[in-house]
Amino acid sequence: MDPNTGAAFENNQLELKPVAVTRWTARLVDAVVEQSYLDSRFRDDRRRVLVLMGFIAGAGILIVVGRLLAYLDGHGSLFGLWPPVVPVLVAALGVTVILRAKSPQAMEVSLLSIGGVVVAIRFTMMTIQPIMAGNWLPLMVTSLFVIYLYLPVRLATGVVFAIFYSGVSVAWWLTLYGAPLPAEQLYFGLLWIVLANGLGFAAANALQRGQRVQYAQKLVMQQLLATDALTGIANRRNFDTALEREWRRCGRSGQPLSLLMIDVDHFKAYNDRFGHQRGDECLRRVARALTDCIGRPADLVARYGGEEFVCLLPEVGRRGAAKMARRMAAAIARIAIAHPDSPLGAHVTVSIGVATVAEIAGQSETLLEFADKLLYAAKKDGRDRIVEGETAAGLRIARAA
Repeated sequence: MDPNTGAAFENNQLELKPVAVTRWTARLVDAVVEQSYLDSRFRDDRRRVLVLMGFIAGAGILIVVGRLLAYLDGHGSLFGLWPPVVPVLVAALGVTVILRAKSPQAMEVSLLSIGGVVVAIRFTMMTIQPIMAGNWLPLMVTSLFVIYLYLPVRLATGVVFAIFYSGVSVAWWLTLYGAPLPAEQLYFGLLWIVLANGLGFAAANALQRGQRVQYAQKLVMQQLLATDALTGIANRRNFDTALEREWRRCGRSGQPLSLLMIDVDHFKAYNDRFGHQRGDECLRRVARALTDCIGRPADLVARYGGEEFVCLLPEVGRRGAAKMARRMAAAIARIAIAHPDSPLGAHVTVSIGVATVAEIAGQSETLLEFADKLLYAAKKDGRDRIVEGETAAGLRIARAA
């Protein structure tokens, strides 16, 4: 599972629900999922901006070289060299600022700041060199499409900046060059700006909505693949991924890792008495009771297979894990699912093996095997009990509770 996209649904014990995208602002309705989407695209978006900066710098350098050759050939002046140097310097500054951005929001603010500087410089240059005003309209339309379709900013932000850019450019055009222009030329100039903004918005809206819908569908698919269809909690695949992740993390931080392996006692007898539909409902009620016991985001309850469940407790030692096991056993007792054929009493009970590793070493399978052995010991000793154990530097200590 992609860690970026999986972050939004790391807790797979939540109820599965579709992720909606707003129509006009092209945002994921769920703020957490929207942030996850932005985070997942951050590296690629930053790379795209750096490519744009490189293109601007490269174009400026080529123009400088061309004008320098013209000057050496006796045409032009040294003064004509500085206008194309400015984009090169701005692009270099932009690269420095963008590389320092560590989040999508920081990069967006940086892009808006750079954009404001670019707008000021561009119109200053066109004021100083009126000959450049002839390229105003194509430059304006091209810039608008770059803002809408290329800059990695949210749609609402892009629209605000595009409107600001359009307003400044039109005001500049009318102030310096509007009077001598024929009415027809003025009309079509304004018309092109309106059309460029309208088409740019429509294209950007469709693009950003499509990207977010695709991302949302991917998240839902990942959640489906990581969720047990019967109980609605995390499945074996999700648990295996979480175990490997927390094993490495706790190993790096030097923290303990605990695993509870839980088995519903005499479940076959329950199925034989009430049928598979009642048996499925029993497992769902047990799953809900177990998940209600945990509260930390990193804790995970999953269906391991059949009537077996597991509970992963990162950074929890033996005492904390044993306390959680007793809480879960008490929770199962409170829901009081009738089981008249159980030799342990009139209600469903569970056996729990509680394994804790104090010093992470080797493979995660060792913790899983240890928990399985402790569960087997609990079942062998009569079921409806907890057997806990701890591994430390190769030594295993186990006791019954």
